[in-house]
Amino acid sequence: MLSPGETTHSEVDQGWLLPAPEEREPICTRSIVCRSFRRRDGLIDIDARFMDTRPFDYVSAFRGPCEAGSTLHHMQARVTMDRSRRIVAVATAMPATPYTTCPGVNANFQRVAGLTVGRGFRKALRERLGGVEGCTHMLALLDAVAAAAMQAFASDTHAPRQAGEQPPVKVWKIESLIGSCWSYKPEGEVVQRFLELRRD
Repeated sequence: MLSPGETTHSEVDQGWLLPAPEEREPICTRSIVCRSFRRRDGLIDIDARFMDTRPFDYVSAFRGPCEAGSTLHHMQARVTMDRSRRIVAVATAMPATPYTTCPGVNANFQRVAGLTVGRGFRKALRERLGGVEGCTHMLALLDAVAAAAMQAFASDTHAPRQAGEQPPVKVWKIESLIGSCWSYKPEGEVVQRFLELRRD
């Protein structure tokens, strides 16, 4: 259920703006959704979901007949972070998996608690959950959570606050962004504007 003002982006979807494709038929849709929340205790929750569906009926050697649109992969995670972006709690669920054995890995994801989201997170994640200790799809979801976390903390600096609430955490400085992408070219207008705003 969505909170007031929250969105799943369907109402702002501008459609696919890519060039017209060759003749083709759909075979799979993958979606990853991350929703971020500031809790009353000041912690940040990110609820994330990973789903794969196929638009046709098929037969699985492990699940038998599968209807078009049924979920092949459906993984969920809630990652809770403190103000330093340290993960303090993790909850996971696997409502749909290709094999009945998959949910057995859920307990291993508690190993993510204690990691800090930032530089080196992906490497640390794979050290704890690589190979048979983890799940390829859940790792992809946790990678998306790490990227979403930066935007969550950045968005929190703009979110309205109640009287007495802690001030937002600044998670980046312009110096850390310079040279990281096209728009953050050192001599570019975006970086120059940020530097001007800081001088004001």
